[in-house]
Amino acid sequence: MPSTSERSTGSFSKLKQLGQRFLRGDNTSAKQRPIPAPVGAERRSGRRVPLPLDVRITVGTSAVRFARLRDVNLPGLSITPADGVEVGDRVSVGFDGCPEVTPPFALVAIARRILPSKPGELSAVGLEIDRELTSADAQKNYRRVVRHYLHHRPLLEDMSKGYFEGRCTSCDWVGRVGKRSPMCSRCGAKVVELSANGKETR
Repeated sequence: MPSTSERSTGSFSKLKQLGQRFLRGDNTSAKQRPIPAPVGAERRSGRRVPLPLDVRITVGTSAVRFARLRDVNLPGLSITPADGVEVGDRVSVGFDGCPEVTPPFALVAIARRILPSKPGELSAVGLEIDRELTSADAQKNYRRVVRHYLHHRPLLEDMSKGYFEGRCTSCDWVGRVGKRSPMCSRCGAKVVELSANGKETR
């Protein structure tokens, strides 16, 4: 039976291989892209790689709000929460970039599917990157950011510290907030932490 360290090494190796397969799609042209899956069906091009990064999104002409990247694959990504996003919506996804890796950039994507979530989990939406409306530089920066965090997993662990999933006591908004200043990004009211089953902790 493999030891704990061997299993850990094997898991990291598999994750690295997934990242390498993700990056091999750099030169995929718009004409070579697979036809998007119809609504209600999920047809994935490659396995999804977890990548919990904070992003800013704009749905259509709505105001900018904060969201969280859940995972990525070759044609797109998923974000949470899915509040206010419907299938077919055009979504702008803004990244802060990484010092010495990429400057801030934004992707243009189309909402393809509202993803099922378990009880107590935030809803998520699957997005397909629009490679015609997203600049070539933004697409390259996206791949660079993904590669950077796949090669430096401890950075993601550090980013998760000091935050919690909570619900606004005024407008019922649900999302991640910092423990130092748990304020709603929508209305500015206090946010209380949610337990694993989605209920408020007091």
